[in-house]
Amino acid sequence: MPRTVVPPARFRNAQEEAIGGDQFSVRLAKYVPAETLAFFVPVAAALGAEHNKMLVAALVVGLVGTVLYLWLAAQRAEPDERPLPHFYFLAAAAYLCWTVGTSPNVAALIQLNATVGGVVLTGAVFLVPMLDEVGNRLLRQST
Repeated sequence: MPRTVVPPARFRNAQEEAIGGDQFSVRLAKYVPAETLAFFVPVAAALGAEHNKMLVAALVVGLVGTVLYLWLAAQRAEPDERPLPHFYFLAAAAYLCWTVGTSPNVAALIQLNATVGGVVLTGAVFLVPMLDEVGNRLLRQST
């Protein structure tokens, strides 16, 4: 299984119909790589609430790392299994929503309480894959 979202066949130089590709539940797990989580979770916990500048630096490293890791994984995939360009923007948004929803330090950094952070994450769980599908459909209509 590829580490990035596989687009429907229509975008993989296949049939006219948009068939195949990753389903909603599979896409959901591919937006934020486990390697990013393994980096950010312990770093955010170790920094605590007193090190805002370092927390921002860790957020940026995680954001860049997420997109770069997914791009490198896509380069190793077969050309017809590489995600469409909008996937990387959605992965970045998913990462940021995930950090707000799982790290009270990040939520506090942008002046949200933990409950609102959880709502942001819950919304992203559904909204990001749906936006991916909308992007796929818009591209399908334009080709």
